[in-house]
Amino acid sequence: MRTLLLSPPYLADYMRNARCDFVSLSASQWYPIWLGYAGSWLEHCGHEVKLVDAPSMHLDHAATERLITDWRPDLLVVYAGQKSRTNDIEFGDRLTEKLGCKSVLVGPYFSTDPLGFMREARAIPYGIESEMDHPLAELASGKPPQEIKNLLYRDGPKIVRNELRPYLTGEQLDQIPFVSRFFKSHLNLYDYKTISEFYPFVDIMSGRGCKWGQCTFCLWVHTFVKGHTYNLRSVENVLDEFATIEKELPEVRSIMIQDDMLTDSRAAELSKGIEKRGICIPWSCYARSNLSYETMVLMKKAHCRVLHVGYESGDPEILDNIKKGVSIEVMTEFTHNAHRAGLRIHGDFAIGYLGETAESVQKTIRWAKELNPHTAQFQLANPLVGTPFHAALKEKGWLSENGDPNYPHMSADEIRSHAKAAYRAFYLSPQYFAKCVRHPYEHFFGRLKSISVAVPAMFWKRW
Repeated sequence: MRTLLLSPPYLADYMRNARCDFVSLSASQWYPIWLGYAGSWLEHCGHEVKLVDAPSMHLDHAATERLITDWRPDLLVVYAGQKSRTNDIEFGDRLTEKLGCKSVLVGPYFSTDPLGFMREARAIPYGIESEMDHPLAELASGKPPQEIKNLLYRDGPKIVRNELRPYLTGEQLDQIPFVSRFFKSHLNLYDYKTISEFYPFVDIMSGRGCKWGQCTFCLWVHTFVKGHTYNLRSVENVLDEFATIEKELPEVRSIMIQDDMLTDSRAAELSKGIEKRGICIPWSCYARSNLSYETMVLMKKAHCRVLHVGYESGDPEILDNIKKGVSIEVMTEFTHNAHRAGLRIHGDFAIGYLGETAESVQKTIRWAKELNPHTAQFQLANPLVGTPFHAALKEKGWLSENGDPNYPHMSADEIRSHAKAAYRAFYLSPQYFAKCVRHPYEHFFGRLKSISVAVPAMFWKRW
């Protein structure tokens, strides 16, 4: 079956493929990782596949519609976002009616409210919650809808929600062809960039799920691959993909491992394997802020470059509220050890979690400057539907019309102002100026486009 995988057009620099959807302040774009793995499996099963990531390809609605109409898919797969929900459903409905093809809604955001998405859709007959790889292949192969686990489908006026299947095991994950090869054949790798990675880079996953799995704000662990699940590809399979990228994708300058976090043992095992095989390509990963110094030394020897670390807040009460499970003292020691091991850190902070005050924001800013990560972001806390964070705000009536946190003591606009102030405090500091002087291309001249987007947002533009 001719299957088209679509991340629909929306706003410029909109990131639908990340763990939360937002308009990037740095013109960054992650790869459509879940669509990529689904597409790799579909091709493995013999289906003809086309991947259209409209935001990264800078396609508007008209251009995207023309492209899809010309290709004439038998099955249209629509990866929907939260902020773009209405846009994505309406666009999918219009294409379904125009082309007369099968269509299906997928992705973590769909999994937050599958029945709601299906009721909002006018013409799209199917939806898949949780992992989509095998259900999509079964749907494309003509298996009856009532026999496809994870599938929702229309039966007259009724929406039927089939039972869920177990998450894919490590053995099943090893059977999916390398997503890096799929991206190479379907996308322009130069359309994807982020300030923390060498350009161009490529995303892969070495496993699915999160060993911690409790943070109250996290989309994937509460709606897609839930709880403490962490199902792993074999180390040899991951190392084979590293070697393949080095050999077949020579333009790629670094690999980003998109697992929710590499555990200490997983990071050590991969690092030893990379060194033993003589693989030299730089790589980065998400890491929980309690990796051991010994493991980080191994990672550095194996050419690990950047750790993406969710610090979230410098206030211990807020860390308890969001069930971070790591103390400020542990995270501070981890950061010092990472610097000592020679690893760079991209620090993820957020403003607006439960318990946030003007004082706690200042604690976060002071702590971020003390930690001195190589780069940092201070995003607006995003109460994603399906997470405990969203449920708590909804129960208390602390959500704005746009779905942002809106507390009695701190409005959504005030939270946004504090986030802007945090960016200014970090990036307009003597510390960061010194980095620009020491490495002018890396911190300034190589980031002119990102700076041109970020500066207005830091001062006068609403985001």
